[in-house]
Amino acid sequence: MACVTEQDYKIAERIEKEGKACVIVVNKWDTIPNKNHESTTHYEQDVREKLRILDWAPVVYCSATNGTSVEKIISAAALVEKERSRRLGTSILNQVVREAIAFKPPPRTRGGKRGRVYYTTQAAIGPPTFVLFVNDAKLFPDTYRRYMEKKLRSDAGFPGTPIRLLWRSRRRPDKRGKSADSRMQNPGTPSRMVVAT
Repeated sequence: MACVTEQDYKIAERIEKEGKACVIVVNKWDTIPNKNHESTTHYEQDVREKLRILDWAPVVYCSATNGTSVEKIISAAALVEKERSRRLGTSILNQVVREAIAFKPPPRTRGGKRGRVYYTTQAAIGPPTFVLFVNDAKLFPDTYRRYMEKKLRSDAGFPGTPIRLLWRSRRRPDKRGKSADSRMQNPGTPSRMVVAT
């Protein structure tokens, strides 16, 4: 009856931080008197509000004592594990990103600059991690980054698992045509290599 506690919230924060998949299980559902669709909706809204950090996690109602809906926990856990290790095709991923940008372009800066996404690829699973190659990562504010994550979820799924979006700026070559990285690796003087045998 206590619903979400402070301890639940601390666990939720850790789950999100460590990129773990999650199913929120509401146990002892049989003890709620006179429950109906409205009370279930109200309870889920409360859970979602208090555990906003896990808004992507499915909620399962059960009663361990009498075994009601316990099998739903196993099904939900299997689904989130599958989603956590799912790879999205590059063409589908880029289509989702293009549609998101067409619907809501990145905001312009005061100087008139606007972020541009060149392409996107999935770099890892567990949790699914996507790299967006852009003209300048600083041109994408947190609000736009959250929007892109929500669009990716709504159009491509991934229930029960956090997803990570990494924004990578394009390297700009200097006047001699070399990137900053190559100048760091080759500053103009030969370096000595020591090989231990």
